[in-house]
Amino acid sequence: MKREFEGYTINTDKSLVSVDRVKNFLSDSYWASDRSKELIEKTIINSFCYSVYHDNELVGFAWVVSDYATMFWTNDVYIDKSHRGKGLGKKLIGCITETPEFKNLREILVTKDAHGLYEQFGFERVESRFMTRTKEFA
Repeated sequence: MKREFEGYTINTDKSLVSVDRVKNFLSDSYWASDRSKELIEKTIINSFCYSVYHDNELVGFAWVVSDYATMFWTNDVYIDKSHRGKGLGKKLIGCITETPEFKNLREILVTKDAHGLYEQFGFERVESRFMTRTKEFA
């Protein structure tokens, strides 16, 4: 998929993704600042990726995992600080929610500070239902 608007392009071609640029984005995030380059590369290989470009420079990113039958999980939604406030987050989430492979599936995501953005797309807060398990569980 490739969508163009106002000098920006959203593309799902993983071969175009700069792992170094995504690592740079995530090192500035509260949720993945310690994620290694190798782990980011593995994530890109094993997921459905959405990249936002401006003049061929990666300025936004998100990835999705799914069973393609019942649900999909959106993760690491990030827009470069110098490109925020231009509606790119809305465009990115819009592209994800409109992807034919994910139509009519339950979408899951976790956020600490962007509830307002996601609520515009029909997300509801269900914190009392959310559970997680650390990878070090014995």
